[in-house]
Amino acid sequence: MRNGRQSRCCNFSCFFWIFYYSILAFILFIVAVIIFWLIFQPQELKFTVTDASLTQFNLTNTNTNNNTLYYDLALNVSIRNPNKKAGVYYNRIQAIGNYGKKRFAMVNTTSTPFYQGHKNTTMVRFVLQGQQVVVLGGKELSQFNSETSARVYNIDVKLAPRIKARYGKIKTAYFKPPKVDCQLKLPLSTIYNNGTFVGPKFVSKECGSVKIFTISVGIGIGPFSFETG
Repeated sequence: MRNGRQSRCCNFSCFFWIFYYSILAFILFIVAVIIFWLIFQPQELKFTVTDASLTQFNLTNTNTNNNTLYYDLALNVSIRNPNKKAGVYYNRIQAIGNYGKKRFAMVNTTSTPFYQGHKNTTMVRFVLQGQQVVVLGGKELSQFNSETSARVYNIDVKLAPRIKARYGKIKTAYFKPPKVDCQLKLPLSTIYNNGTFVGPKFVSKECGSVKIFTISVGIGIGPFSFETG
């Protein structure tokens, strides 16, 4: 009987101390993260599509649901790192083209991998060119025909970087933050033999949903998996 009581007490005591140290470790981790954040005060990167040229965007068999989309889109994207104490290593950046929530293209920028230092602006270029079968519903086809008449298309380009951050001599592990969303209104341009473009001028557009340095559930583990060197 006494051994049973001792066993129960031992189990309760072990559970209490495991729970206590787990809570203590969690609190210390949160405090360390807050102190680290206050020291470096990281700010989010700014992605801006500064220039874009859409010279082809047409469908075949627009009277059916199965269409082949022919496209030719070039984008210049400015990436601004406003931080004084944080740099970014880019392993790759993918550009994903979507129309009517349907993906039609995915390419990598040719300039990666590269490092972006403090207070730096870097330009990257993407060329989305080719053809892809897309399945558009009746509403999406109607929107496409309307935009074809206006010669201005609503195209959603998402940027998917794979990066690691550098804080002084501390580097994080590589991680994939949430995709950066660039919702663009792209006028259709005509290109002549001499290389000149004719058409409405594209207005630069700042992209949203940038959460590279944000402490969130999705990327909280990544930026704080430290490796030195």
